[in-house]
Amino acid sequence: MAWHAQLALVLALVCLPLATAWCSGKSDACSSNPNPLWQFNALNFHAETCNLKWNSGCTILDKYGALQQKPPPYSLCTSGHQPAGLVPVDAYTLALQNNNFAPGSAKWTLHGLWPGSAEGTGAENQPYGCLHGEEFDETILTTFGGLLNYFWPTNAKFNDTMLCFILSEWMKHGTCAVIPGADGTAFRLPEEDYFRTAFVFANEFNQNPALRDQLLGNVQLDDVEPLISTRCVQCAYLATVGWTGTDVASVPRMSGDCIDQCFECGDYWDTCPPAQLDSTVMLNSSNAPRKKSDSSSNSDGIASFPLLEFAMPALTPWEQGTWRSFGAEQGGSGKFEFAQTFTDNVLTVTTDSPYPQMCTYERRGPKELVLRCGGDHHLEDCLVQRLPDIDGLEAAFLACNHTGEPAPASFYAAMDTKGCGNFLMFRCKASAAGCSFSPDAISASKPKTETKTEPESKPSLVSHSQPGIAGAPPALLGSWRSLQVSSDYEKGLAQWNFTADDQASLRWPNYPSRAVQRYSVSHSDEDPSLVLLASASGTITTCRFQFQYQPVYSYAVLDCGAAVDNEENTSTQNRTKWAMGRCNPCSAHCRYSCGPENDFCGAGSCDPAESVEAASVDALLYHHDWCTPEDSGCWPTKTAIRKLEQALDPTVPRLGVRWRSYPNPQPAPVPMGSIDNQSFYGLGNAPQGLRALYYYEDMAEMQRPCFNPADRPAVWNTASDMCKAAVRQNEYRNWNPFIVVFPLNERHVIAALNFAARHRLCIATAGTGHEYNSRNSCPTGGILIRTILLKDKTFMPTWREDSTLAPAGAFRFGAGSTFAEMHAFSKDYSRVIASGWCSTVGMVGFHLGGGHGPFAPSMGLGVDNVLEIEVLQVGRNITNGQSVVHKKIASRSRNPQLFWAMRGGGGSVWGVVLSMTIRAHAVPDGGLSHVYMSQTGTFCPDSSKFGYQWLRGMWTRFTAWQLSLNQKVSTQPGFFIDTSQYKKTRNLCSVTWEFKFEYMYAGGQAERDYIRFRDGLKDVLQTETVQEDNYQSAYDYVLSMPANKFTLDPVNPLPAPHPPSDAATGSQNSVFVSRQALETNKFASTMMDVLDICVKTLKNPDMTSPDASGYRCGFHYLYTSLTGNLGSTQPGGTAISPGFRSALMLWNARTLTTQQSRDTVYKLGPNSYFSESSYVMHNWTARYWGEKAYEQLLDVKKAHDPGNHFWCHHCVGDNPDDAFGEPLGAAA
Repeated sequence: MAWHAQLALVLALVCLPLATAWCSGKSDACSSNPNPLWQFNALNFHAETCNLKWNSGCTILDKYGALQQKPPPYSLCTSGHQPAGLVPVDAYTLALQNNNFAPGSAKWTLHGLWPGSAEGTGAENQPYGCLHGEEFDETILTTFGGLLNYFWPTNAKFNDTMLCFILSEWMKHGTCAVIPGADGTAFRLPEEDYFRTAFVFANEFNQNPALRDQLLGNVQLDDVEPLISTRCVQCAYLATVGWTGTDVASVPRMSGDCIDQCFECGDYWDTCPPAQLDSTVMLNSSNAPRKKSDSSSNSDGIASFPLLEFAMPALTPWEQGTWRSFGAEQGGSGKFEFAQTFTDNVLTVTTDSPYPQMCTYERRGPKELVLRCGGDHHLEDCLVQRLPDIDGLEAAFLACNHTGEPAPASFYAAMDTKGCGNFLMFRCKASAAGCSFSPDAISASKPKTETKTEPESKPSLVSHSQPGIAGAPPALLGSWRSLQVSSDYEKGLAQWNFTADDQASLRWPNYPSRAVQRYSVSHSDEDPSLVLLASASGTITTCRFQFQYQPVYSYAVLDCGAAVDNEENTSTQNRTKWAMGRCNPCSAHCRYSCGPENDFCGAGSCDPAESVEAASVDALLYHHDWCTPEDSGCWPTKTAIRKLEQALDPTVPRLGVRWRSYPNPQPAPVPMGSIDNQSFYGLGNAPQGLRALYYYEDMAEMQRPCFNPADRPAVWNTASDMCKAAVRQNEYRNWNPFIVVFPLNERHVIAALNFAARHRLCIATAGTGHEYNSRNSCPTGGILIRTILLKDKTFMPTWREDSTLAPAGAFRFGAGSTFAEMHAFSKDYSRVIASGWCSTVGMVGFHLGGGHGPFAPSMGLGVDNVLEIEVLQVGRNITNGQSVVHKKIASRSRNPQLFWAMRGGGGSVWGVVLSMTIRAHAVPDGGLSHVYMSQTGTFCPDSSKFGYQWLRGMWTRFTAWQLSLNQKVSTQPGFFIDTSQYKKTRNLCSVTWEFKFEYMYAGGQAERDYIRFRDGLKDVLQTETVQEDNYQSAYDYVLSMPANKFTLDPVNPLPAPHPPSDAATGSQNSVFVSRQALETNKFASTMMDVLDICVKTLKNPDMTSPDASGYRCGFHYLYTSLTGNLGSTQPGGTAISPGFRSALMLWNARTLTTQQSRDTVYKLGPNSYFSESSYVMHNWTARYWGEKAYEQLLDVKKAHDPGNHFWCHHCVGDNPDDAFGEPLGAAA
């Protein structure tokens, strides 16, 4: 760069208007604006068009009587406060509307052809009013008057003239219209060509019924907005070449070959790779894409030209090239560079590491290679994927599975596949000047003279006066593995680090003798790609930064010493160009992206153990920005909902919840009173099963309770389809979802999450709906994602990650699996799983909350049996703050902090679980023995047998029996009180109790311990009546149960006049009772204290009680199905509370007030069970987890759900001060 040019650049950066330091303003800022404060904005790149809009009467009075532009002006800035006119173009939205407003016009008319960004949504963060776009030419209206009226008419209800409407469309969108040019870089569409291209699209949609069917499907939409690639727009543009007509009949058709690939993107970026085209290029006719034939069109007006390459290209012959690369795998060393040379069918790997290699290879498909490497010719299955080109470089990704397993399915999956060697590869385009790649680059290159190593003590910051905005642009922050690709190539892999304290460093991990170079960093706020590096000596180097976002792992080019703006000096003598790659900070998939150099990422990116939190986001966690039906700007329209429905494949049958009878396992729970014991009140019994999506068309219906407690089950069976689709247990506060979806696969869940994030909907998830405390409900309606149809199941005889963790193998089950289905499947392999007591409970909620059950003392709690979790989360793109859906695999070796949190952290706040892998267990020798016995009595106050005083001695005997239990025994006793006759008699002897006692014994009935425990319980209950059974599988035990044993109660347990309060806490007050509390007889005395409360309210009813009679005489469950028995193992490494882990018993007590619980049951232990507790709970974070563990859980929540998209009542991230379940702040 010449000195005078650099000086001009520095002055320009220093003198940038203040407005650009913090981007603000709208596109109506120009000299004709009647408000003198808004008559100039340097970021309004189309001031002349803005003036034309003001002076042509494109205005309306606002509510204050002042003039404002119409159609409304757009924001000049993105949400990241960067100019919208500089945003790159990744694809387009073709917006068409069903014409019911303009007679004589086409059936389908244009709403617009809108350039878009992969990081934008709706009207946010899109390229608008781009730099170097032409000002609007009014002659367009006369030249194309007929075509505009036919294909692009205005709608009279909006009261816009053609001039105002089309002028606004051009200023906002047309100025950003770029497509791939002759050399693949951006080519700006001239104004006339933009409109002709749009007309070609509109004509094709109207003329081509197959295309309409493809985009509309079976849904009749009023508008359609498919995402189309920039190559697709190139295709339509090429159809205009040679077309000079201006009448409808002359509009050319698109090539059939084009159309086959043109509209494949749908609504998804994963099938429409971002093009990253520069939206600010100047008009340059020499770069226009051209047909290979000089002929323009044939006589019938249908263009004929060769097939264009719209998808990402397959790797051009691998036999013909060398790619330079570095390792991009999880935990890679980051020291070595590689060169992969493909010659004929031989791959030669040259490297400065100790691992050169030669392999033969063969293709197995367009994206798959099979390698035979080394002397043993071991096989490696490899994914080969071309990535978008960047700044004169071709880019690709190679991932080879060293374990012999199939190649990973995608770039993203490869980053999370253990044992996979991943390489980010680059090579020069033939036309790229100053780019150094040769087949022997690594071995032949000579390093520059190396300088003395800089000491590795903590460096001092480089600081001095420099131009521009301090710091690197956000996308440049991080730790980058880097290769030189310039003519002064230096051997080895380098590492660039850009940190949030405005510093940068360059080091060579494998060449410690080279000095570490340090810089301070600034950049232009007007052009964030312009980066200035200042050394300690004051020398300023100008660099261009180009960034290509990819999920998990992104890459970039940093071109230092490159020509800037219109400089004539393009010598490459002092130019250093770098190809770089890094994990998106701070992805837990790539450990090296999280460290001291990357502490800029802070909250919302790294696992808490791997990052330094930049700022507190507690306030954000407790503030909910959910969209409500009153906000039309974000609440989904019917068209948006129908598009979501299309993405869910609505024609695919959803028969997974229909149940015929035993011996088939029940696929879902039975709601109370359901005819023929069908789930969802028979909703899934239609010929096509469930629908993909249900929603409320009437908001008033959404805000009323679905199931009234005063009605009988016969009425509930006739509820609306929406009510049936959303049916779940204990619907406190009558919160109904606005939308319910039933996904069949991962793609469907992704579509639902993207939809929810786009519309700011509260997200709730549910499988079976067995949830006591409305943790699958949102107060604003929102969306309920039901995973009940995700029922994949696989048995793995060996758990590859660590076979010692699962010596009997493992099962992977889809998130919708019930324990009945899981037991039925495990029986086929002579295995058993550690489940809960209820056969129709789903596995996800059970394992997330902790999970106790009939086999826990011998096989572990639910959390102890989880080996791996597959979960979809909504993350945040660090470059612009937008939401992005991604998948995480959590296990002991992958995302360990998330794995810790999800095993006991409870609720659906971590994402949507797709599957879980859990331990398989061998069936115990002697099988599974089941014992049932019971006893009954009264509340007679005298000392008669089985009277009230008899209970005192029984609880003492019960305690002694409990303390003697070993790991083979798991109990589920229930103590029930019947007060129905007391009102008539007012005699305590008419109050009866029944103690129903069942337990499982892991072994045979002839074992000594079996006999000892059975006879001991007979003594406790003073009964001789015993029912004994032995099963060879857990499923045989399930088959002994009635189909409606575990029903869902769909009503609100606490309707008015007893909403949730300290007097009506809901569900049950639970406590983990320690061995010590039993040994000191505290449990027995506390139980009698609780029964005394019952007696007191019988005599003097408490009308604050939710019981209609004012009694507080609920039932009590006293589980010994934990890991506190003698001989039970108590592993660590989970998020459950210490009280949960060491407890001998779980006591669930019904209908106590908050104060009564504090005075009785809560004194027995500091912890309660997340999955079985009261709806109203003070200090719930401490009772569920303990304060220290909760703080750790909250850190993980911030890291993995930075946007707080997932919420549930008294779950991690909920307001710890909200005891009553009112997240919107209403009074309890």
